[in-house]
Amino acid sequence: MRLMTSVVWLAVCCVGIGLAACSDGGGSGDAGTDGGADTDADTDTDGDGGASLEQDWDRDILSTALEVDLVALTATATIAVASSPSTTASFEVQGLTIESVTDPDGEPFLYEIADGAVTVEVPGGGDDPVFVFDYSFLSYSGMTGYMESGVTLIWPYYCGNLFPCHSDPADGLRFSLSVTGFGTEESAVYPEVIEADAPSYQIAWAVGEYSYTSLGTTTNGTELRVWWNPGDEAAALEGTADLVAAFDWFEQTLGPYPFGPVAGSVQVPWFGGGMEHHPYWHVGNFSMSDPYVHIHEAGHGWYGGGVRIECWEDFVLSEGTVTYLTARAFEEAIGPDAAADLWSTYESELDSIVGAETIAAWPDSCGEVDILDDNLFTGAPYYRGAFFYRAVAEQVGVEALDGVLAGFFQEHVGGAALMQDMIDYILAETGFDASALADAWLRSFDVPV
Repeated sequence: MRLMTSVVWLAVCCVGIGLAACSDGGGSGDAGTDGGADTDADTDTDGDGGASLEQDWDRDILSTALEVDLVALTATATIAVASSPSTTASFEVQGLTIESVTDPDGEPFLYEIADGAVTVEVPGGGDDPVFVFDYSFLSYSGMTGYMESGVTLIWPYYCGNLFPCHSDPADGLRFSLSVTGFGTEESAVYPEVIEADAPSYQIAWAVGEYSYTSLGTTTNGTELRVWWNPGDEAAALEGTADLVAAFDWFEQTLGPYPFGPVAGSVQVPWFGGGMEHHPYWHVGNFSMSDPYVHIHEAGHGWYGGGVRIECWEDFVLSEGTVTYLTARAFEEAIGPDAAADLWSTYESELDSIVGAETIAAWPDSCGEVDILDDNLFTGAPYYRGAFFYRAVAEQVGVEALDGVLAGFFQEHVGGAALMQDMIDYILAETGFDASALADAWLRSFDVPV
């Protein structure tokens, strides 16, 4: 995700600091103030007054297949989860109205809804169970699900407004998607399949009067495209002029792109910024001409998407790593002067942060911080993270750090990792203990000299 901050855009909007600044969280139906439908009351589905089902959030979601009708605002989600001795499985559904839960043959499961979650009763052990959810969903004026503008955004934990899910960023799954119910002059841009494990917030679609072009292919054969709205072709081509070269550098330096043979940028009706909806990441209207946003979002195919974060406290492992890697891609794909200008912008962004932070860029916990309510979604993980890696590179060498980031990606791709894992990996691969630099840059509110 590209964070919009004061130096880049004076008018901060929804993809910027704090989603609530531009979104009331409300939908077009009977939605609550948290952006979801009212599902607080227990729902008995077997008609006998039913016993309460114990929630189980530990089952691994393996895959989710979505079939979405935008006219009716209804969908079917076919979800496979890992087998377990447990006799229940729970999913977030805070913005959904569940009509039925069955197996693939249509046999109903007992389920209960409480506190924004659905818990389904399932026999323990055996094969991986598959649940078929038929449900309806809402459209939202804010960025908390399917928006009235025709696009989706469910980061960080609004997937339950779109499909039954786990918003835990460590829980990766594979997707398939089909979207119908849009106008004849419109097209829907989305991946039909995501065949590598991805965080729940990665799946997305965008509906509009799109045109697109192929930008070229990388050495590995990945095709890069860009989609734009009427009148914005020039901005789209300006912003993506160096995208193929940067993407190629990512592939050749870090390893193969994990999310398919075609990738690219899709213009969406936000003010600016971007979101890492790989393989077709979204870029806001006023960022379409900005190469930084396109390359930054592309970099999340390796960190944030390819390697997920274990918990929100490790946000810096996604955004700080990608902010640093974007500067490296600028240096190698565009040129040293462009990279120097970018680092100057980073420094200005960092200066604007100092004195305003209320939480460390890398909190010393896991699973205790709310990324929005606790103000972790600021520029601190982005720019402090980038300067941390730059300081490490000064100690071990830029090429050596490239090798560390490549090895870490290849070891953890498809899984989740902690920022501490990165610190440990730097030590193991280079002999340099980066802990003191991490404390100075990521756990302090000062700027090291």
